[in-house]
Amino acid sequence: MADRFVQAIVLVPDLESARHRMESIGLTVLEGGRHPGRGTANLIVPFGAHYLELLAVVDESQARSSPQGRPVVDALSRRGPGLARWSVETTDIEATARRVGYPVEQRRRLLVDGTEVRWRAVAVDASWHQPWRCAFMAWDDPDLHPARADGVVHANGATGFARLDLDVPDAASLSTWLGGDVPDGVTVCGQGDCGPTALFLASPSGEILVA
Repeated sequence: MADRFVQAIVLVPDLESARHRMESIGLTVLEGGRHPGRGTANLIVPFGAHYLELLAVVDESQARSSPQGRPVVDALSRRGPGLARWSVETTDIEATARRVGYPVEQRRRLLVDGTEVRWRAVAVDASWHQPWRCAFMAWDDPDLHPARADGVVHANGATGFARLDLDVPDAASLSTWLGGDVPDGVTVCGQGDCGPTALFLASPSGEILVA
């Protein structure tokens, strides 16, 4: 199975306002939980194969003092709220880490019921600073994959990501970073280092611009 586009992150100033906005366009939003020690928390919009993450800084002091929280604060200061980052789920996270020259990090999030979600990630912080680069992720427990939630149906009929529009410095740099072709669902639209510029969802009635 090829590496695939799995996650898009929207930075938001307030989680409840973000929830209301997403629900107003017909999306079902789930509690995500907090990232211990990082000063951040999220909401999840799952689609089975993909998921949209709404991410906020909920404790700025803690975020600024955390190596993983500080890049989020910096991204908010630099770009403001909005579509901020994307991730690819890789079939071999260790090989990916060796190829791009970044370590595999163990990351975790606590759900509101206390369940701990763990995953492995590569180059998350690099992708905050240069958002044309994706981060790479892998989940050891498929049952806790954020994209998967039993019984979730979206009122607007959304079934997943249709496409992510992406600005990159040049096609060769992106291909080198990915180690191959651009994954399905990602469209290079312009030249620059600003990364993702628009995210569209697929639905029976056509594409829905969500960010």
